[in-house]
Amino acid sequence: MPSITKKKLSYNNAKIWRNSVYNSGTTDPVLYIFIGNNVPYANESSPDSLVDTISTEKDVWNNIYAAKKVTANDVELVIPKVTWTANSIYRNYDDTIDVNTLLSSNTTQGLSPMYVITTGRNVYKCMSNNSSANSTIEPSGDYTTSNGNIATADGYLWKYMYNVKPSNKFLTTDWIPTPTSTAQLDYNVNDTGVVDGELTRIIVTANGTNYREASNIVVASYTSGQTTFQFANTARVLSVFQISTVANLANMSVSGTGIPSGSYITATANATGVITLSAATTASGGGNTGNLTISTRVYVDGDGSGSAASTTLSNTISGVSSANANVSKVTVTTIGTGYSRANAYIYGSGTGATARVIVSPKYGHAYNPANELNASNLMFAVRVGEIDTTENGLISSNTSFRQYGLLANPHKYANTTAVTQTTANSVISQTTNLGLVAGGSYTLDEFVYQGASSSTATFYGYINSQTSNEVKLSKVIGTVTIGLPLVGLSSGVSRIIITKTNPEFKPYTGDILYVENITKTQREDGQAENIKIVVRF
Repeated sequence: MPSITKKKLSYNNAKIWRNSVYNSGTTDPVLYIFIGNNVPYANESSPDSLVDTISTEKDVWNNIYAAKKVTANDVELVIPKVTWTANSIYRNYDDTIDVNTLLSSNTTQGLSPMYVITTGRNVYKCMSNNSSANSTIEPSGDYTTSNGNIATADGYLWKYMYNVKPSNKFLTTDWIPTPTSTAQLDYNVNDTGVVDGELTRIIVTANGTNYREASNIVVASYTSGQTTFQFANTARVLSVFQISTVANLANMSVSGTGIPSGSYITATANATGVITLSAATTASGGGNTGNLTISTRVYVDGDGSGSAASTTLSNTISGVSSANANVSKVTVTTIGTGYSRANAYIYGSGTGATARVIVSPKYGHAYNPANELNASNLMFAVRVGEIDTTENGLISSNTSFRQYGLLANPHKYANTTAVTQTTANSVISQTTNLGLVAGGSYTLDEFVYQGASSSTATFYGYINSQTSNEVKLSKVIGTVTIGLPLVGLSSGVSRIIITKTNPEFKPYTGDILYVENITKTQREDGQAENIKIVVRF
């Protein structure tokens, strides 16, 4: 059976994970970003490949030597970064086009996704691309400018969504952070620019033919409060509009002195040249001092209210359209509110013109930018060395790492249950720490062991860091024996082990959710590392 898996499923999964970190409830997962693997690759310029196997997961666990707990400040929904670039064509929002298409590029057609971030870090959604024209003017302005509907001179119409502060740690060369509501004030969003059920765009689906409109249509004098008007020269009117009867003017728009905005013809009398308007005049006019303009009308019918639009005809000259003019464009003049469905009808002297209304998402454009832009990616951003270089001595500052990742719900050493939000420490050391009798220094990253030989070792690991009386080991395998020597394979140093301190977490517990191998990152005194992981749902 035909089916689709909505993009919103991906977004909602990402949001659920983000909210679990935000809320930090007793049943929410505990997440850590870890660093590990201080031992060089066979080829340091080419990180080892990774496969999703149980064996790989055990290796990753053995590599971990430190981790930091993910807090509410360390996670955000993100979307791929699309920077506004001159002479690009951006897709425009359309409620009938597949979301995957709207948010994707098409290099063959030269199309970019329907959103951009500008040099001022404003994020906009493209509402109209002027019939797939090049965007040549960078949009500017926020929700205070025309309800966030930003029209540029190149014919584009943009909707202001939000702003990203330069200090936002989730803004990178590849990603843009995305708020989920107007409540996230750090993003300069506000309900002022959000209109539930607004109609920002009506597109012409068929141009029709023989549409005409004209100004300077003379009628007999009229007074305030009048709804009927008589043409001074009915034959001229018929000739100008190329129609056979006044009835062909039904439902067309009328403007002039004292005529309320939005007025249109509701009835015609061909024999007398009398027309009736939808609203009474508010001032006198007509005769030789005031004339009418009769133009093509767009009527919007739907479950909302207040929307209005105007048409543009091709080939208009001196206020009178040429023969066989068509409807080339419909412009929304008032966005209205409360529409979940709507139709547009074109009334004029011609035939065949049709249009389609583009309806906003539920609650309006910019109500939930993350949902509208399908923020189905979650960025975790943690700073290692935020407290100090060593995070209060728990992380060595003179070692390296070649691997980082995301760990969920580990157990503390010797515990049978996962840590909770209240029992989980913010920074942990995963090294096995050995107190030693006095002696020489091992080599950093050196293979050290207990046993008759390195090949028959009962316990081994690698030097992560050391002081005069202690070594911290990573990649530990086996059971240490107190009172026996720890031998360095390359240095030859041999020192008796007198104490052992276990790592914070019990190896192989919880779930490794993400792993990435990188080229060597050397930790130094006075240095901190920003680790950012993007998980795609």
